[in-house]
Amino acid sequence: MFPTIAIFSWPIVVTVLFQKYSQHLAVAVSIVAGYLLLPVEGGIDLPLLPTINKNTVVVIAIVIVLLSLDKKRRSTDALPGWLPQPMLLRILFFGAIAGAFMTVMMNGDRVFYGNRMLPALRPYDAFSFMMAAVLMLLPMLLARKYLARPEHHVLLLTVLCIAGLGYSLLAAYELRMSPQLNRMVYGFFPHSWAQHVRGGGYRPLVFLAHGLQLSIFFTGTVIAACTLMRLNVEKRRILYMFAAIWLFVMLVLSKSFGALAIAVVLVPLVFFLSVRWQLIAAAALAIIVVSYPLSRGAGVAPVDGVQNFIAQIDAQRAASLGVRLKHEEALLEKASVRPVFGWGGWGRSRIYDENGRDVTIADGYWAIAIGVGGWVKYLSEFLMMGGAIVLLALRQRVYQVGIETSALALITAGWMVDLLPNSALTPLLWLVAGALWGRFELGQVTDTALEPDKPEQTRTLRYSRWPQNRPTRGRPATYARARPSESTPSL
Repeated sequence: MFPTIAIFSWPIVVTVLFQKYSQHLAVAVSIVAGYLLLPVEGGIDLPLLPTINKNTVVVIAIVIVLLSLDKKRRSTDALPGWLPQPMLLRILFFGAIAGAFMTVMMNGDRVFYGNRMLPALRPYDAFSFMMAAVLMLLPMLLARKYLARPEHHVLLLTVLCIAGLGYSLLAAYELRMSPQLNRMVYGFFPHSWAQHVRGGGYRPLVFLAHGLQLSIFFTGTVIAACTLMRLNVEKRRILYMFAAIWLFVMLVLSKSFGALAIAVVLVPLVFFLSVRWQLIAAAALAIIVVSYPLSRGAGVAPVDGVQNFIAQIDAQRAASLGVRLKHEEALLEKASVRPVFGWGGWGRSRIYDENGRDVTIADGYWAIAIGVGGWVKYLSEFLMMGGAIVLLALRQRVYQVGIETSALALITAGWMVDLLPNSALTPLLWLVAGALWGRFELGQVTDTALEPDKPEQTRTLRYSRWPQNRPTRGRPATYARARPSESTPSL
């Protein structure tokens, strides 16, 4: 009962945030804090509508608050319109919604596995599937509109860093006392206890669904803290340096090999590569992730080499990876029967033995997406995640992209890589991806991005890529970028 009360009380928190802070900060804090603090269980499963849970109630509350604002209170520096202007993003967005509809229409048959019968999808379910797709993508649309500018990217990095520091205190408690906070506050444990006992200690999860979600969140916060360290000087640089070290220590103690490996690869890029090469590296990772199912199907993905490398470090983890790879092949084989729109929900895409027993181990989100919604769902979602990274990498010089944006691209790419072995598709990934799409839509600016080590400079930026047929309502010709000490909250 209390988890449901907490979820449906969150709109009050969202309303207060919009009253006290700017709309840009309120959007970022509402989504990040809602993801970290609300329970994974609870909510209401309404007929014809998708489940109202921790993720959906946050974005619904934000949209209602924004629509209720009068014209005087609406932000004048947000991108115009609620729908994205880049044609590619529009095609992918509506493709995801249309794909959800077609998945239902193409799965009107019942399927049998031994004594188990899985129901057919009905036209009645189509609206629910389509609304679920829209609600999943709303964080991206909100970030595209309200977190598009370079200073908003600095703001988002700061929110992630501060949220990581606050959450690390709760994680430190669970490292010492065992993962009990979710049970103490909400009255239930969200996953298997055995998976959170590691190396003679505990794997923390706080209020998330699994400790792996906490680890990959810490990976993003470490990159954010390191980037803020490059963007700041004097006392703030020291503060962010200690924040980065502390968050990295918490990442190590959270006992996730995959998240730690991603951080070890990406953090040096923040310090030693230019903006251009950071974007190129992030784009390369995004392309690898998007093409991974094709390479697996063609048998050219170096999965055996990766498994052998991990075996030299930890034989148990390598064996676990081998089991995952075996089940991925089985899921891909079943998905190939209905490759375009997939099998739909209700467990229809899973693997069953001759007795109808579910024997599936589906860890990677990419395999789940292809099985449920086919290649339409997979490509539309993963291209929305990584498409802006590639486009920004191609136009980095023209659009004068700064390090605050390239850092978000690295975070997005790292979180995309995590979707290969794990299934934690979170609103935070859509939030950061939406900010990148907004920066791409913003286009060229008249001055270069803030250079590392020079946060005190103030510059004027000018839009140059607004569609000519768009109304100019609320669109300033120029805007000044305030110093980080004035525009972002401090630690």
